Amino acid sequence: MSELTRRNFIKTAGTTAGVAIAAGWSPTSYAGNEKVRVGLIGAGSQGVVHLEHGLGLAPNIEVAAVADVRRDRLAWGWKKASGEDSFKKHLYFDYRDMLDKEDLDAVVVVTPYKTHHQIVMDCLDAGKYVFCEKTMADTVEKCREIVTKCHETGKFVQVGHQRRYNPEYNHALKEMATGRLGRVNYIEAQWHRNGDWRRPIPKDFKLSPQAQELFPDAERLINWRIYEQFSAGIMSELATHHLDVINWMMGTMPSKVYGSGGIDYWRDGRDTYDNLALIYEYDLSRSKHGFQRIDSIPNSKQDVMQINKPYKVRVNWTGSLQSRRKGASMMVSGDKGSFELRERNPLNVKGCMWHDEGSLWYLNDDGSKITDEEEIYNRDIAGRSVEKELIVEDSIPFEKEMDASAFDKPSLTIEMEMFAKHVQHGGKPRTNEMCGLMAAIDDIAGIEAMKTGNAVEIKPEWYEFDFETPNPFMYEGNDETPA
Repeated sequence: MSELTRRNFIKTAGTTAGVAIAAGWSPTSYAGNEKVRVGLIGAGSQGVVHLEHGLGLAPNIEVAAVADVRRDRLAWGWKKASGEDSFKKHLYFDYRDMLDKEDLDAVVVVTPYKTHHQIVMDCLDAGKYVFCEKTMADTVEKCREIVTKCHETGKFVQVGHQRRYNPEYNHALKEMATGRLGRVNYIEAQWHRNGDWRRPIPKDFKLSPQAQELFPDAERLINWRIYEQFSAGIMSELATHHLDVINWMMGTMPSKVYGSGGIDYWRDGRDTYDNLALIYEYDLSRSKHGFQRIDSIPNSKQDVMQINKPYKVRVNWTGSLQSRRKGASMMVSGDKGSFELRERNPLNVKGCMWHDEGSLWYLNDDGSKITDEEEIYNRDIAGRSVEKELIVEDSIPFEKEMDASAFDKPSLTIEMEMFAKHVQHGGKPRTNEMCGLMAAIDDIAGIEAMKTGNAVEIKPEWYEFDFETPNPFMYEGNDETPA
């Protein structure tokens, strides 16, 4: 055994469980200093972001190979992954060659949205764990096939909804569970930009034979985000980030979506919408994370039984490519306060915020609140409520409520570290295949609502299975994270 590595031993022993157990080895046991060998499929802009801030910074990952159909992107990936001449033999135009020739534990898929399904299925069939960028797939059937394949192979697919690994968003989930927001009935989210989303085509650019199998021309290859053949545009590239967070916070899927969208500004041959608005309805009952029981509503004659019946949360999501003024953020509004959720970055350093809803108080002459219940009662029955003043506490950045160590690593690094940890030690990631399925369903149903002009019912049978599936609503401190 001393002459064999863990990997070579497993190859020698084959797949017979009894042999592995008898020898004291498990396919998921790793030496303390052994890294997960990962192959990257797709070395474009997001793939390089992973190499720089995710894969490249995760101490338990070794990038062992890179595949891309573009020669220039492959060279870019080589430089970011290694830059050594010896690594050039681990570069591939065809990911299938990489799967056949490389000794990999896992694969990271960062390719155009509508190519995900086939690549992910091939990787699972090859016995690899998969990290797949969002959105997982473009039809309900394809998403369900991925979930089923995970069940059959015993592998998992972690989907790139990195906000679930953002400590500030996890702080919001924990605080929401305490009732800090009160009852949430309305959420507003948006992602607005100013630009045509086009990228220039390099001079004398030629498609490789592998690229020609997938893309009709260089325009479609380089600007795939604005063509329906490969993407759903704003919907699949931006909206699903927020919709996934909302599913997570509510602890359930929406039941219905209304939508309107069109190509209203960039009329340049694209066929994905540049201007859209959607309303999602969530039905909350006591069993859902987002449900908040309340004892009374001030100045209301409702009894507690009526107040705490199942209720709806309505989500308004908008996106456009003609004005960046509203930017990218979410406002989760409750009757006690609101969470403003946004990504911490150099252009938006304040990150997430708590905003107090405020409350009406009678004030003493010195401006302090009158808290004596009898005096408040006497003033109320005297009809003097007009004397009340709205008192709103200062907004609080989440960073002031959290330990400074929470900001030591980017979310991309954390999600990749956890991906590798689950490959090494078992369990299911927070953004597992069910999380990916549900966010994709939001995307698919929203597109149908916009195209048809009709409300679309989101059916439970789209995300229910006759076998056990992983929990899609885990969060930090309330999940199945391995030691």
